[in-house]
Amino acid sequence: MTTIRTTFALTACAAALLASQPALAQQPPIKLGLTAALTGPFNEFGEGIRRGATLAVEEWNRKGGVNGRKVELAEVLDDQLVPDRAVQNMRRILDNKEIVGIIAPAGSGPVLATVDMVEADGRPMCNPMAQSPTITYPKGTAQPPRKNVFSMAITNAAESRRLGEVLARSYKNVGILHESTAYGTTGAELVKKAVNEVKADVKVNTESYNQRAQDMTAQIVRLQRAGVDSVLVIGLGADFALIRKNMSRLNMNVPIYGTNGAATPPYIEGAGDLATGTRSVSTLTFGHRPMPETSRRFVDAYRASHGTDRWYGPDAANPSISMASVVGTSYDCVNVLLDGMRRAGSTEAAAVVRAIEQTKDLPGASIGAINFSATQHEALRPQDLGLFQMVKRNDRVVLELVKE
Repeated sequence: MTTIRTTFALTACAAALLASQPALAQQPPIKLGLTAALTGPFNEFGEGIRRGATLAVEEWNRKGGVNGRKVELAEVLDDQLVPDRAVQNMRRILDNKEIVGIIAPAGSGPVLATVDMVEADGRPMCNPMAQSPTITYPKGTAQPPRKNVFSMAITNAAESRRLGEVLARSYKNVGILHESTAYGTTGAELVKKAVNEVKADVKVNTESYNQRAQDMTAQIVRLQRAGVDSVLVIGLGADFALIRKNMSRLNMNVPIYGTNGAATPPYIEGAGDLATGTRSVSTLTFGHRPMPETSRRFVDAYRASHGTDRWYGPDAANPSISMASVVGTSYDCVNVLLDGMRRAGSTEAAAVVRAIEQTKDLPGASIGAINFSATQHEALRPQDLGLFQMVKRNDRVVLELVKE
């Protein structure tokens, strides 16, 4: 009888304790949504975004979620980097009123096609990689940013400034070969401006090509005839690989640079050994030795889940540019959104936006310290970027930080 009474008392106490605390399983989850190029010729971007976001969500849930609520990636949609598909997917995301935070698509085209919808809706969105400056500042940086759009991306402005400094310091006749999209055209204009601001007498010759074109020989020949002493490619990895092969066939042996969007796994895979020597800018955090604590924990966690795959790169000690600028920035985007909700104590859109605008020195994987304000919605600065070079090591092409 004593045992029965004791058991009953313990059961009653346990029930009372559970009743006095909010049951985590009963609380509605915090739902996030994203659309990105998960399949198709540019899936290195979308799948990288998905992987970074998933890793961050899993970490938050292991720590107990956000204010006691589990986090879910409720919508993960594939747009194949096609703006029309991105619009359809974003409409589906926005129609789901349970979604309280959004990860922007990969690529400027899909983001520019959807960002007005998101701005009108009001829910916070974080851009992990699309580089066009009008995504965040549609009227220029002298005017206020879109209220609910924040960016972790390596912006055209920051990347162009950094590349302009590097090119102007080393060359006298720069060739720029860029894709004919908003990303490529804007990037070329900004790099040319940055080069001439550093050194007014440096010549800059530009040529454009259509994304996924099968041959760029004509454009390369025109740059050869112009006597360029270096070439910068502003585009995507698969196109960059074709350009590099065309240059080799034409015996054009000048230093070659790629933007962050170009120096990706499809470039290394497609160009093979020809990729060796290519230089690009990317976030400094992954190039520092020792790596900052948050970055190190991030890459260790990724490698534990996925190994040294095409996003991480073959060299465990030197994660790839994609790891920094796609997977890492998506991971940081989720952390920015959820940290804002945690500090706001709410998922209400206006409250979360206000909290994100007060973000101060939030440790990031891709950027050491993430800061936002009411007027500053882009976290990355030119000084956060370093120059990297592709080198051959143990029969693999890997990245190394260049000492400048």
